[in-house]
Amino acid sequence: MATIQQFKFKGNGSAGLIETVYSIVRSRSGKVTSKDLDEMIGNKQDVRFAITRLTVQGRIKRVRGFGKVGIEYFYKDIAGLPQQKMRIEQATF
Repeated sequence: MATIQQFKFKGNGSAGLIETVYSIVRSRSGKVTSKDLDEMIGNKQDVRFAITRLTVQGRIKRVRGFGKVGIEYFYKDIAGLPQQKMRIEQATF
């Protein structure tokens, strides 16, 4: 099983893809699922790669909540939060 560090960027386009996925998550923070991202971007494998990279970098967080079908996972922007607010959220766990 490969670790995240062993994956290399798939070329110059992957950095742009990661930023595209991040901008979508940032604009719809807490209301976007991976299925929504798949429909917007088109390539499921690239979306999963971008989500993994953003999660490892600490820019987004996966949150469980109620969706259309039942319990779904949503992605939330945590890099855009002020540092003080992030510390308060982390202390509440």
